[in-house]
Amino acid sequence: VSNIYLNDNQWFQEVEAFKDYDRPTVDFGSSFSVGATFSFDDSYDFSEGSDQGTFSKYPYSKFENQCIEPLNRMVDIEYASSPIAGIMDRNALSHYTFEIVARWESDSSEHVTLFFTPRRNRTGWAGQVEVDTRDYRINQFEGAIGDMEILQHFSTTDLFYVDYQKLSWANGTEQVEYWLTEVNRIPSMTNKPRNLVAIIPDQEVQASDFWAQYRPKDDQLDAWTARQDSIIRYLNSDEYLDSADAVYNEFHWYEPLVSGVGYRKRSAGTQFFYSPLIGQFNVFGVGGWRWTPFAFGTKRFKNDQMLNITGRLNYGLTNADTKGTLGATYTYAPLRNASWSVNVGNDYQQITQSVDLTGLFARSNFIEKTFAEVYHRFEWFNGFYTRLGFEYSTRESIENLDLGNDIFGSLTPPQPFETYTVGQASVEILIRPYQRYYLKGRRKIVLSSKWPDFRIVFKQGIPNLLNSDVRYSKYEFIVEDYVPSNRLGFSYYRLASGGFLNDPSTVRFIEYKWFRGGDYFLYTHPLYTFQNLPETFATPEVYFMANATHHFEGFLLNRIPLIRRLKLNVAMGASMLSIPSRSLMHLETYVGAERKMKLWDQPVRWGIYYGLFPNNMNSGYRIKIGMDFKDTFLDRWNF
Repeated sequence: VSNIYLNDNQWFQEVEAFKDYDRPTVDFGSSFSVGATFSFDDSYDFSEGSDQGTFSKYPYSKFENQCIEPLNRMVDIEYASSPIAGIMDRNALSHYTFEIVARWESDSSEHVTLFFTPRRNRTGWAGQVEVDTRDYRINQFEGAIGDMEILQHFSTTDLFYVDYQKLSWANGTEQVEYWLTEVNRIPSMTNKPRNLVAIIPDQEVQASDFWAQYRPKDDQLDAWTARQDSIIRYLNSDEYLDSADAVYNEFHWYEPLVSGVGYRKRSAGTQFFYSPLIGQFNVFGVGGWRWTPFAFGTKRFKNDQMLNITGRLNYGLTNADTKGTLGATYTYAPLRNASWSVNVGNDYQQITQSVDLTGLFARSNFIEKTFAEVYHRFEWFNGFYTRLGFEYSTRESIENLDLGNDIFGSLTPPQPFETYTVGQASVEILIRPYQRYYLKGRRKIVLSSKWPDFRIVFKQGIPNLLNSDVRYSKYEFIVEDYVPSNRLGFSYYRLASGGFLNDPSTVRFIEYKWFRGGDYFLYTHPLYTFQNLPETFATPEVYFMANATHHFEGFLLNRIPLIRRLKLNVAMGASMLSIPSRSLMHLETYVGAERKMKLWDQPVRWGIYYGLFPNNMNSGYRIKIGMDFKDTFLDRWNF
């Protein structure tokens, strides 16, 4: 809905519309617009005393703003450079001459036709106007100036507006006509996406009565709404955000030691954080003590584009070796969740995190990696994402590194292997059918979907590219979902399968798929790990993996008197791993009791779990303890 009008010799355009970003922008070429109308005395209101509906809510829908239409691609119009006086301006009588040329009666009223022309040495309209002399209303206006002609017909209802208009110019070869078919209809999207939950407009562009069209008229409700709206406006105002940020930015002597130093100014989209001293030293680092300060900065621009930069230094006190990483992500199209990411560094990295707790610190699980990576993420249409990437890196053994008194190095020494170079291209496709979301300004905030996520990952090693030594083709298929139930609780499940298209014997062990063995007494993430797998191992062979867990959320225990006072919930789960080439089939099931509580305002869930199958579990795998933290933004647990 667009309205263009002239006010105080200046052209204005007001727009209320939903933009469809899926459709390509139409290029109309270079053009300029001029417009013409007759104006009325603002002190006279033809619609006075009638119910004006949205006409009374939106100033641009008043009559004086309705009579304007732009004329595109018009050139050499000498009268377009200065205002044209209207026949009802205050100075109309000094600008025009009027003559009654006809009188007649209709069934409901009396009418006259007035002929008007500009006076001598004046520029203006020439034409005629039909007037209802009983109601003192204009019925129709016909006028011409130069080679431009205009015909406007006005409504016959209580409201006064143009219901038909015709413009012609260039001796009648160019014409524009429009008919007004509906009045006082609340605007709505013609093609509203079925998964669009809401549009939250930028507050600064909305009038105070913007939401009036969506809320019923109720004095008590309006009073409550006004109070809530005022609170929301204040909590989102620059004044409040700056005051809250000022408290956050206030420096305290203990911050560099225990909590870190941060700065933020949300009204400017700026944030920075530097890690505390207590968290900068890694006692269990590779080669002994390591100093690992970390910092990140974020800048959100006025167009909602955003830049994130992170950096971490890794300095070894024993070997005096300096390592570190630097990464940057630029979100250039927030409505498409589109971004570029670049990561560079030289650091000690784990081969895999799919190992038991002691294996996370084992020096046999670490290599030295020098790398440069670039990724591009884009949402082509709602719920369809791609992530394209390229990695170039060298991977070296740390067998020659002085591990000093490193206890983990003496128990599990580093694995020796020949240094090699990796040039790898990757493609990841994420399909989330019927993804729900809402729009906030130019940002698309993704919520969830009732369908599972389908993910396809493919990595291709490119031989001889910048001395690359790899030639593998690795693939993986993943299906995962969160399934809530109003009465029975909620479930998570994850299905995965993968392998290599090339000969598995040519794949280096670092590229293998790793499967984490069970931890003694520790309940690990049930969707990615196994609770009683005898040992951690890796394979390049084809595998099939399925994990599921369900939480009854009081459906069972809340029905038992006294027991329900304990506020316990029942959980159960199962996992399966199959590697056909090894004739391996592992299946496990378990059941548990959980309780929710808060830890420093953070929702936490504790649980005790008991393994049911297989019967011949290793000692320490039967009974386990676990905990999980709730994601308060998504309002769900991690598993």
